[in-house]
Amino acid sequence: MTKLTTDFPIVTRDCATISTNFPSSYCQTPDYAASIRHYYETVLLDTPNSHKTLCIGQIGLGIGMEIMLLWQLSQRFNQSIHLSVFDAHSLNAEELFQLIENANSEINAPKHPWYTFAQQLKASCIANIAGCQRLSFSQGQFIIDLHFGDMLKTVQGIPFSQQSLINFWHCLPHTTNPEYLDQHLTEKLCWQMGRISQDNAAIYAFSELEHPTKLSNFARLTGFKLTSAQGAKGVKGDLSTSFIDLNQAPDDIALCERNALRQSLLSEYAYCLPNTEIKTDMSGDASHSERDSASASTHINDAPTSSVAVIGGGIAAAHLALSLAEKGKSVTIYCKDEHIADGASGNKQGAIYPLLTPDNNLMSQYFQQAFLYSRRRLQELTDAGHHVGHQFCGVLQTGFDDRSDARLNKIIHGQHWPSEVAYPVKPDEANTLANIQIDKAAFFYPLAGWICPHEFANAAIKQAQTIATSKGNKVIVKLNHQVSALTQLELSKGEEPTKKQPSSFWQLTTSGQGELTKQQFTHQTVVVASGAQLTEFTQTSSLQVTGFRGQVSHIPSKGKLADLNTVICAHGYLTPENQQHHCVGASYVKSPDSLEYCPNEQLENAQKMHHSFPDRDWVNDVDVSDANARVGVRMVTRDHCPMMGLAPNIDAIFEQYNTEPLAEHQLTVASRKFWRHRTAPSYQGLYVLGGLGSRGLSSGPLAAEALASILCEQTSPISYDMFAMLNPNRMWLRKLLKGKSLMV
Repeated sequence: MTKLTTDFPIVTRDCATISTNFPSSYCQTPDYAASIRHYYETVLLDTPNSHKTLCIGQIGLGIGMEIMLLWQLSQRFNQSIHLSVFDAHSLNAEELFQLIENANSEINAPKHPWYTFAQQLKASCIANIAGCQRLSFSQGQFIIDLHFGDMLKTVQGIPFSQQSLINFWHCLPHTTNPEYLDQHLTEKLCWQMGRISQDNAAIYAFSELEHPTKLSNFARLTGFKLTSAQGAKGVKGDLSTSFIDLNQAPDDIALCERNALRQSLLSEYAYCLPNTEIKTDMSGDASHSERDSASASTHINDAPTSSVAVIGGGIAAAHLALSLAEKGKSVTIYCKDEHIADGASGNKQGAIYPLLTPDNNLMSQYFQQAFLYSRRRLQELTDAGHHVGHQFCGVLQTGFDDRSDARLNKIIHGQHWPSEVAYPVKPDEANTLANIQIDKAAFFYPLAGWICPHEFANAAIKQAQTIATSKGNKVIVKLNHQVSALTQLELSKGEEPTKKQPSSFWQLTTSGQGELTKQQFTHQTVVVASGAQLTEFTQTSSLQVTGFRGQVSHIPSKGKLADLNTVICAHGYLTPENQQHHCVGASYVKSPDSLEYCPNEQLENAQKMHHSFPDRDWVNDVDVSDANARVGVRMVTRDHCPMMGLAPNIDAIFEQYNTEPLAEHQLTVASRKFWRHRTAPSYQGLYVLGGLGSRGLSSGPLAAEALASILCEQTSPISYDMFAMLNPNRMWLRKLLKGKSLMV
């Protein structure tokens, strides 16, 4: 069931206004169009090891023609490509498509070779927001990371990955003019571009040959080769098959400066990065303490499987499996239940919309990026033929008392929110959108709606299995496998650790339903994504996350309630009809003793709607009398952000905190520096993905994609600061980085 809400003011600027920031050089300059095609063909022909992803950076978005060209060539050459696009300005998908149509109306004809690409870009929910927006096409073989906003700040925040350094850069023609260079494409930006590039990376600039600019000097200083098509300007027809270098090969000094930048940022964020390359005495101590905490006398005799073990079977586990499969990893899922998504993800309908804050802080930015990524994931799955019940009908958020009204008004008026993210509506507009009498001003999320969580999870796993098979890998699902213990093991005596075979592994002890004996499985990498069971292992028992019981009522669709067209969020939430029922809820009970049906919570769910919308006649049709409901447990963190990253070794953190001299570890400037610039103690090879709370549909898939990027040493869709915000060790490290006591 799909309903797209598109009748809202998503386009607020005309083409002429937008095109000042997004010019169409590709359509306006035939020589440039031929030149960049020729350049990319040369790059792809010369690229060795086509099985490896080719990483390309692009300065300026233009109108997306360069993206579609590269997309077409990636299919022709069967080459996996990761394209990172940076633009100081922003726009949304509808605005981009209007620019494309205005420049080349023929692209809207089904017979046009780029028609499919243009339609997919239009449907990709690109939004006018800052930060990375990851678009994945062709089962992850063509990935676009769109970065809008301050380019220097954006590139500086991209985590360093040795395996995914950018091979080639392309500067669109308008980005090499003096004004753009002064404002955006500065020497500082070129240094940061060099930080995430290979040593021999080149910058292609079409206009450099005839009109050299500051870019030539920037490239030379920062270690890039600058190239352009020979004879590109003013030449019609066939271009030369060679490109000329406009400066000499990078010198050693520039490359040393790049490494210094890498080391500086790795040091700045060492406390939250699982793959930091900075070697410290502390990391060695942590590894020693971790092995001491495990069974020191147990050794590995049989080689562990290279498959990543994922404990859990909900949204987080399923989408992690999908992201890992796309990146060429095999996965084994250990699910304690008889069916996938039988825990908190088992609800029939779940609202999906971003969590916003008045100041649009880092959490708010993450949720916008994550919400849009979830939408794209759903689109990918349905396009692949998987059935996932959903309805992008929009979400109306209203207050329900003076305090909630004030809080919502702060959010509404705190920022100039892009209309595709959310916009305020008057009472009569809310009535029209909902198709029932709301009679309240509201905040409307036009791209939001509801998704069936368990179908979303099942579709992700099925798609993961399909992709894995196509790559010669496997995604195995072991149902009725309750993991009861995790044990860290060492290599057998005499064996030497290597990069592919580290010194320790993890043994999972499981018991299947009806089995008399326990089973044991060994994996190099384990991810605990087990929802309500997140803290049931010795290594994760201290995680600062709490379970909250939630009972969702399933009520019959009848009377005026059947006319509801949008999701309503107030004191509780209410969904439109699906299979003759609505969902209303949900209760919120901390650390529940029971997961049995509760009559009182059933009545409370109905009362929340009466409380939110008193004297509305449709509320009388909210009938919970048939006792139809479902109970689950959501794991909630104090700051409402998910947990994603290495499992912290809390005992080792406190051990170091209490190690003499205390002045180096507690409550001093020296201690703050100590904790920031060293890898925090953690269980190597053991990761956490959980704490999704009540917004797992919005936050989970992007967190899973970010973790998969870590595990596969690929470019992440989130920044250094977001890694720190999501890291499972953040509650302790925040105190330590501020010089506060851990005991408070």
